[in-house]
Amino acid sequence: MRISKITFALLAMLIITACGKKQTVMPESLTPETTTIDGNMGEYYEVVEGSYDLDKYTSEFKFDVRCIKNAPKLIYTKLGIGYEIYDGNGNVIDSKNATLENVDPWNSSEFLLLKEGEMGKVKVNLAGWPDKLKEAKTFKISINARGEEGKDDTPEEDEVTAVSSSSNNWDTLVDEYEQYCNKLASMSKKALAGDVSVMTEYSSALEQAQRLSDKLENAQGEMTPAQVARLNKIAAKMAQSMM
Repeated sequence: MRISKITFALLAMLIITACGKKQTVMPESLTPETTTIDGNMGEYYEVVEGSYDLDKYTSEFKFDVRCIKNAPKLIYTKLGIGYEIYDGNGNVIDSKNATLENVDPWNSSEFLLLKEGEMGKVKVNLAGWPDKLKEAKTFKISINARGEEGKDDTPEEDEVTAVSSSSNNWDTLVDEYEQYCNKLASMSKKALAGDVSVMTEYSSALEQAQRLSDKLENAQGEMTPAQVARLNKIAAKMAQSMM
């Protein structure tokens, strides 16, 4: 899981804001250098032409892709999303390889379910944010994925029980994640209003983030589609509240 990286980045933003430090001035948006996607999934997807906003407070960057050909019907277990960011002269100023990693609820993997002609969102975290992006103009994407054939067998009774138990466990964790996001949003409002008292909440927020991260790392079973959707909704709501 990557919740600790997300929360630590958000908390760092809060401290910067509360202390009144000058933030790096970045461009407001990026455009695709090309709609073509490199990697083994480039045959099935393309970047949609447009102007995509750069987030002022986090390294998360979102863009649209379109399915141009139905991808193989697999259960994708590995996903790698890479990028190159260019300045106005075509020089690479930030990049990340599309190295395969385990698919988890924090990855932007929903687009793998798109059918031909459908569009969806993809997100990446920009490693060079914010300092390397001062001269950023365009971007290029690469995507690799690997999966396996799904099982058609009807699950045994003990398997159903295990899935039900892990589902309940995830419900509890998502509830806790929502509570923590609400706390971050509240801290963000204080910081943006210039309330330096938010500094006193920083240590406890870090400790809570670590505890939640540990729970997520040790959670058993897989999240259901409904739980993933709820998780994404919570994260989107938090991001919106911090703008």
